[in-house]
Amino acid sequence: MFIQKWAVLIALSFGTCAAQTATNKPPEPELIGVFFYLDSATQTLKPLPREEYKTHSGGFTTITQEVKLDGTASSFHISSNDKVAFVFRASEESAEKAKLYRCSINGGRREVVLGKLHRADFKPNPGLPVDITKFGESSYKIVPQAPLDPGEYALWTGVTQTPVMFTLGVSPSGR
Repeated sequence: MFIQKWAVLIALSFGTCAAQTATNKPPEPELIGVFFYLDSATQTLKPLPREEYKTHSGGFTTITQEVKLDGTASSFHISSNDKVAFVFRASEESAEKAKLYRCSINGGRREVVLGKLHRADFKPNPGLPVDITKFGESSYKIVPQAPLDPGEYALWTGVTQTPVMFTLGVSPSGR
């Protein structure tokens, strides 16, 4: 009898903890295809800057398709110590196409190579390795598989009809 009471008490404790966790979760994003930074300390969603880009293709034997973003830095920065996760609303098909890229800085702007065409063989840039999981009923969470080094990054839905990327910078810890 004593063990049964303990089992019931433990089961109720887990149920209470699970309910508290669910209520601490931030609401899902309302807009489709807009990325948010999930602040793990406050459990709030912070919108990432939305930046229009220009595409550029160039090369002679190999054609490189790349995106150019104005400026050398995003207006949104986090520390390299921060736990990194992003949330966005999308269909399941679209969520699988989302990418996280590291930007290179060239000539006063940020650049992302989307892929290279050599003869008839196009090799897309797969982006950084990420885990994409369900966050809510119609939203998803992207978590990089490795910590992000200091630098500039861009998130993309993979939809080319909308020339927009969402950007952030990662600053060294202690800055």
